[in-house]
Amino acid sequence: MTLTDSGRLAGVRLAATVVLLRERAAGDPQVFMLRRSARSPFMPDTLVFPGGAVDPGDGPEGSDAAFDAAARRECREEAGVALDGRELHWFDTWLTPAAEPRRYLARFYLARLAEGEAEDAAADGHETHEGRWATPAEILAAWGREEVDLPPPTLCTLMRLADERRAGLIGLPAAALHEPILPKGLLQPDAAGEAQLVVVLPHDPAYPDLPGDGVPAPARVADLPHRLVRAGRTWRLC
Repeated sequence: MTLTDSGRLAGVRLAATVVLLRERAAGDPQVFMLRRSARSPFMPDTLVFPGGAVDPGDGPEGSDAAFDAAARRECREEAGVALDGRELHWFDTWLTPAAEPRRYLARFYLARLAEGEAEDAAADGHETHEGRWATPAEILAAWGREEVDLPPPTLCTLMRLADERRAGLIGLPAAALHEPILPKGLLQPDAAGEAQLVVVLPHDPAYPDLPGDGVPAPARVADLPHRLVRAGRTWRLC
């Protein structure tokens, strides 16, 4: 699926997300994350990377330049970090499932920072709160204790960043990255018989037969979980 698939992308907003990855001489790199407002209509009270929708002023709709400009603008507005001429590495693309009322085609970018950079990064206090630098492993540990809620794309990205797979985030061809990861939603009963939402990724064997808009599994999805379930206040692996 590409941006020329106008029929399949009708009603889908374009968006850009930035992973600020700050190197450290001693210890694993850190990422900067923000907690979305509890009043947000999309992914409220979740821990996310800086990002947001592409605006008309960012450039021609659907162009690489517009996505890049949106990533830089949102990083400045939401985290107070000016990337200026720093190179952004586009490493992933996610498309919100068709069952969601708000849909986004989001490009994920990686910006590499040196140790000590962006020490004054902070949440905007309006759309986002509680800005923090932490290692991916620390964020995942807090998620494991159910202290933070991570949307599925954010969770999958942190899993990659937490180990040697982060090396594969740079150098992917643009042709491959135009193929989005498009999960499908599935309702199934939990142990108590209550309906719970399951997100099924394209490499799951059952994916082709599930209802909803689907795409072939991009190669880069192979090392991600097949399914995530909404259990209580957080997404969990299943």
